[in-house]
Amino acid sequence: MVRLKMSNDAILIEENEDKTVTTIKMNRLAKKNAIGYDMMVGLLDAIDKVERTNARVVIITGTDDLFSSGIDLNFLTGQDAGPEGVLPDLKVPRNFRYFANTWIHPIFTKIEKMEKPVIARINGVCFGLAFELALACDFRFCSENAIFSMLETKIGMNPDVGGTIRLVRLVGIPNAKDIILTGRRFDGNEAYRLGVVNRVGKTPQEMDEIIKNYVDELIDSAPLAVGLAKKLIDDCYGQSTALGLELETLVSSQLLQTKDAMSGALARLQKTKAKWRWK
Repeated sequence: MVRLKMSNDAILIEENEDKTVTTIKMNRLAKKNAIGYDMMVGLLDAIDKVERTNARVVIITGTDDLFSSGIDLNFLTGQDAGPEGVLPDLKVPRNFRYFANTWIHPIFTKIEKMEKPVIARINGVCFGLAFELALACDFRFCSENAIFSMLETKIGMNPDVGGTIRLVRLVGIPNAKDIILTGRRFDGNEAYRLGVVNRVGKTPQEMDEIIKNYVDELIDSAPLAVGLAKKLIDDCYGQSTALGLELETLVSSQLLQTKDAMSGALARLQKTKAKWRWK
C-alpha cells in the first residue's frame, strides 16, 4: 500500500500497488474516530484527491476495531470549534442550518456524486454521523460484531446529514422509523436483515475477503459504464418511468461511441478479458 500526503493526520489515504483501489481511513483513534473539524476537512480533501485519480473503487473505513463513534460532541457544543473565525456558533439555529447545508452536506454529497463505486468497510461502532457517512456510500459491508446506532434522538437531536432521507430510501419507512426513533443499537447480522448493509462477515477477515471479491467484480466492469450507471440509479430514483427510460437511452447512446464499449463487445465475442482505458 502507498500512503498519499494529506492536509492533516485525521484522515489517511492509501493506494494499492496498481492504484485501482484507494482506501480512505479515519485516523483519530484516541477519540474513537469521533468526527470533528479536522476529520471533516481531511475527508473533504481526500474525496477531492481521489476523484482526480484513476482509482476504480474507493473504500472508506476506520480500523479493525472501530469505524467511528459519530460526531465529536465537543465540536457540536462549541468546545472544540476548530480555527478561530472559521466556524459559526452552532448553537444559533440559523448558523447551524447554514453550516450544515453549505459545508457538511456537500462533503457527503461529493461521495455520492463520484463516478467511482464507494464502499463503507464497517467494524466495531458505527454511530450517528458515521452511520450517515456509511449511508452516503454505494455499498456497506460489515462484520458480525459491528455495532450500529442512529443515536441522535438519544441526545435530543435528529439525523441531519442525510440520515432520514438516505436511510428511508435504503430500508423503507418502517425500518427507518425503527432505527431512528428508538436510537437503539444493533449488530451486523441485524443490519443485514434490515437492509442496512449488503453483506456481513463472521470476522473482519471474512468481511475483507467478501469486499475483495466484490471489488474484483467492480474492477472487471467498464469504468465509464459503472460511473454513469451509478448516476442513473441515484438521479432517476423517484422520477417518472418515462424520464428514466429517456435518460437510460441517452447515456447508452454515448457509451456506444466509446472505445471501451467496442473493447468489451469484442472481448465477449472472443471470450477474452477486456482492457478498459476510460475512453
